[in-house]
This record gives sequence, C-alpha cells and structure tokens, in this order.
Amino acid sequence: MKDLSGRTAFITGGASGIGFGIAEALLARGVKVMIADLRDDHLAEARERLGHHPDVLTLAVDVIDRDAMHDAAQRMLDLFGGCDILVNNAGVGANPSVDAVTYADWEWVLSVNLWGPINGVMEFLPLMLRRGEGHIVTTSSMAGLLPTADNYIYAASKYAVRGMSDSLRLSLAPRGIGVSVLYPGLTRSRILESEENRHPRFRTGAGSTPPSGGPVAPPKDSGMDPRDVGEAVVEGIIHNRGYIISHSEFHDELSEHFESILAASPAPQEIDPGRLMLENARRAQTAAAMEAVEALTLGGIEGSRAR
Repeated sequence: MKDLSGRTAFITGGASGIGFGIAEALLARGVKVMIADLRDDHLAEARERLGHHPDVLTLAVDVIDRDAMHDAAQRMLDLFGGCDILVNNAGVGANPSVDAVTYADWEWVLSVNLWGPINGVMEFLPLMLRRGEGHIVTTSSMAGLLPTADNYIYAASKYAVRGMSDSLRLSLAPRGIGVSVLYPGLTRSRILESEENRHPRFRTGAGSTPPSGGPVAPPKDSGMDPRDVGEAVVEGIIHNRGYIISHSEFHDELSEHFESILAASPAPQEIDPGRLMLENARRAQTAAAMEAVEALTLGGIEGSRAR
C-alpha cells in the first residue's frame, strides 16, 4: 500500500497513547481516520487535540462487544465504502502475582487484548476481501517477543496476536492484504490506568489487582512519544513489514533470546517418511505464501493497485 492519501483507517484504542500517535501519523499522510475508544471523555479529548480535524470521526466502541464491532464496520462501509487499514490497538494490562491471580484477571485481559483483535479481523476483513486490498496492524508488545517475570497474562495475549498475525500475513498476501504486528516498548500511554476501565463482569468481590509497570515504576510521562511509534507504523504499512519494532533498546536481548531457542534444537535425527512428507508440504506452502508477501511488498500484486 504505497500511497495512503485518500485511504480510510479504523483504529481501536485510538483516543490516546499509541493509537492516537498512529492516528496523527496517518492523518499527516491524507488518510481519513475513525478513532474508536471505550470512553467518550477520551474521545472528546482526542478531537480537541486534533483541532476537530475534518478527516477524523470518533466512535465509542468496546472491542469485546461483537455487535458493537459489527456496527462499527458497517458504519465504515456506509461512510467510506469500506476500510483500507485496520489497527487493532486497544489493550489493557494486569500483572497480579501468582498468589493473587484470579480467573477474572485472565478473562479481562484476554477478552480485550486477544478477542478484541479477533473481533476486529472478523468484522473488518470481509470489507478488505471484497475490495481485494487492505492492511491489518495489530499491537503486540515486547512482552510478545521477550519473556518477563510476573507478566504471564499480558504476555499470553501478546504472544497470541503475534501467532495470529504471522499466519494471517501468509494467508492474506495472495488476496492483496498486508498484515503487520507492532512490538512497542515503553510508550507514553494510559495502559497503566487501564484497571479503572475494567468491566464489572471481570471484577471480583475481593477487589481487582492493579497492573504494575514492571520491576520498577517508570517516571511520570516517560516512554517514547506515541507519534514516533505512529510514524514507525505508517512506514511499516507502506513497506508491508511483518514486524514493526519501534524501540531500539531490545536488540541485544532479542538476539540472545532467539539464539537460545535455536540452541535448543536437537542434533540431526533420522526422520521417518511421514514426518518428512508433512514438513516438506508445509515448507512448500509457506514458500508460496512468502512469494505472495514479497510480490505484495514490491507492489507487484493487483491488490496493491494505485487509485
């Protein structure tokens, strides 16, 4: 998707933080943006910050509500004739200790961080398939690439969207649709305030466990400027990058982590014909899909057609 001018985008969790930074970066490229967020007050603040931009619409949406997400997709269809860019960005965090964790903690985080993107794909992908073009970006986290202590619920959700997106990238490239995963580090956002938005059905009688910011509390207003993350996302869309990594401080850890995975591989084994046949077929299917990804990236697929 080389030329973004005149395109349309739907961004969940778009009223602040990373979602807002992505909205700003897309608007600067001439994209018409619908910002979706859970809270009306945050949406009003976003409109104010954007100077009531003529190419911005806002919509109060709970991403775990399938009917609401269906209605949002229908609204994009009615207003814009479809959706070119879907950004599944809404997310929450809860990092209770293993002594205090509840089922409600799991259900809340997975409902927003995993089922939210699933609902986005289920409702907006058909609009892209109908057009034969589009791009999906889902926000994971460095917690979706690197293990961290006492972050197992959040990590489960972020690893899950990574796997979903990696497979969709291969599945959708032949249909002219790109897929990217964003892996940000610490960014100025409201995620540490997400507990106040926990739905009553995910609360417990004993009270909720507040999310932590990690092994140390980050200084107020620390983290990358969301607009910088947004610019990285826009470049990722334009160049059809599967992985969008906005923060440089994780490079050495990523290298060590994936080297440790490779080091765990066993020595060469005798492989029975059934295993070999299955894996050769999988490799051939993946190679064909990767060719489609490369063609889409280079603009050689009709799905990336200029308007």
